[in-house]
Amino acid sequence: MIRRTMLVATVGLVALGVGLIGNALATTPSLFTAETARGPLVDRPLDVNWKFAPESKVKLQTQGPIEVAVQRVVVAPGGTLGWHSHPGPTLVTILSGTMSFYHAEDCTMEVEYRAGQSFSNLPDEIHLARNEGTVDLVIYASYFVPAQTPPVALRIDQPSPGPGCPQ
Repeated sequence: MIRRTMLVATVGLVALGVGLIGNALATTPSLFTAETARGPLVDRPLDVNWKFAPESKVKLQTQGPIEVAVQRVVVAPGGTLGWHSHPGPTLVTILSGTMSFYHAEDCTMEVEYRAGQSFSNLPDEIHLARNEGTVDLVIYASYFVPAQTPPVALRIDQPSPGPGCPQ
């Protein structure tokens, strides 16, 4: 009976420890909504190399089954998108508000993106976006991801990079 009680107690403590560790590593997003449109690129692969002006050029090339997704994300004041990454390259434009953005490599250094600015993320970049302002943050994000069934998640949850990092 003592062995059984100790086994139950040990299993309970391990489960509690796993739960606490899981909660400590969790980077749950909060106070946001997202509207998503997505679909496979069906007409042809992109192969663009276009010069717009002497100093402006776009080069974009796709290969294989690609899905394009666009999201309108609204983050309320105090909201966070949590630590995460994306499965493909992402382009983000700020419509209104200010985004406080943190990279995992130097998690305490804030980069602010304001209305009218755009930036990009690559798949290996772990980051966190927050609305530390007093008005809604509205962003549009465009994703290029592999087309597969079931559809690949656009946001990949990541643990906090370490102590002292914002959540």
